[in-house]
Amino acid sequence: MKNLILLLFAISMLTIPVFGQSTQVEDDPFKRDPIFNKSLDELFGSESDEDVEEEQDDDMDSNSRVIRRVSRNGIDLGGGLEAGPYYSNELYNQYPNLPMIHFNRVNGLFLGIRTERMQWHRFGSFLDIPQIQPHGFIGYGTASKEWEYAIGLEKKIGEKRRFMVGAEYYDATATEDYRRVGLTETSLTAFFAGYDFLDYYNQEGFGIYSVLRSERWIETAFSYNETTFSTLFQETDYTMFGKSSVYRPNPAIDRNTDEIDLGIYSFSLSLNPRDVLITNKFAISSTVVAELADNSVSDENYRFNRYRGDIKLFYNFEPGSVLRWKISGGRITGNVPDFKRFYLGGIGTLRGSPYKFFSGDEMFASNIEVQFGRPSTRAGQWFQDYHLHLLLFLDSGWTNRMHLPADGGITTEEKTDFSISEMQHDFGVGLGTGALRFELAWPLKTFDSSPIFWVRFNPTF
Repeated sequence: MKNLILLLFAISMLTIPVFGQSTQVEDDPFKRDPIFNKSLDELFGSESDEDVEEEQDDDMDSNSRVIRRVSRNGIDLGGGLEAGPYYSNELYNQYPNLPMIHFNRVNGLFLGIRTERMQWHRFGSFLDIPQIQPHGFIGYGTASKEWEYAIGLEKKIGEKRRFMVGAEYYDATATEDYRRVGLTETSLTAFFAGYDFLDYYNQEGFGIYSVLRSERWIETAFSYNETTFSTLFQETDYTMFGKSSVYRPNPAIDRNTDEIDLGIYSFSLSLNPRDVLITNKFAISSTVVAELADNSVSDENYRFNRYRGDIKLFYNFEPGSVLRWKISGGRITGNVPDFKRFYLGGIGTLRGSPYKFFSGDEMFASNIEVQFGRPSTRAGQWFQDYHLHLLLFLDSGWTNRMHLPADGGITTEEKTDFSISEMQHDFGVGLGTGALRFELAWPLKTFDSSPIFWVRFNPTF
């Protein structure tokens, strides 16, 4: 069966471009343009000389556009390499989500070829059926010595192509930690310095999904997945310049078992998913996700419902100065396996605290950043490309931590009710661009006052 799937995928890959580039020319934020797109004023025709200059920049070749996206938003959030979870619907991550070329302590160097799922601007036909295309990937891990793959089919429905349905079968490595650090970013830090910040598991199964979007502001999706999640083990300690002892052992998906079967119904709703500017100085977006695994398909010891949401705000309050604020929250009911819990601490969350120190079935987090940089003369572009900016930030977070009873089971009795006084706060300063940042963070409570130094290749959000 596995050999047949690999053969079918190889045949399908010969019929479509690897990256599925679009030939359609339209002003649409769901295209992979820079994350800050045109504002409402520009959309309704109030153009200035600066707007014309920006349009001329938009006509530059694709390589130049990629460089500009990366310089503004980082190597993952800039979307210059592949779409992945950062330029796709939130439910993309119910399926394998690692890049087609990556490095980690589980796979070693992984080499693959991919055609992305859930992309609105791939056009063409398969078997002469309009707007239907195969997708998936195939690749090999040099340390795990395993072939991994996914194969699926996707169709867009309607004249405006705003409704998508698809299905996929998969057997590959994935992670829950894509929000805290970029996937390509952590490949670089692992390969060169031995810092692999993600925890990994294998998922084998199938899923069906549908995605619906409006012209600009709303995207909603549904997915049903039947998946076997399995523990993976560290297979390499290689790092080019760092120390192999830096690697953490890859944890089990749960302390009581190495394999879990889950049937998950997932729903997502995103408002302004591409962070389009509401005005030239302001943008706001939000996403909510529900994962419902409390059903007869899931292992009887692991039936839970998980709810999570976040709001992001960006405000250019003076020339060259930007306030960025992200608020996240979540709650889990039922008996949840360890890999699905909420974790705070370390890179991408509480930058002055130990990595994943706080965990629980309830979570609230706030990340506030103020950036000071050289202002741009173009409307809707807040910093000059490639110029450094200064950064001040305050990370705050709280979890309802788990307690381990004497019999080794897990209970969800809460430590305390949420209050501001119970939150952990970390303060920090930084210097950098979107593609390279240096950050220094101090914990303000719970731990000693020793700072933690971070080198980042993406913004925190």
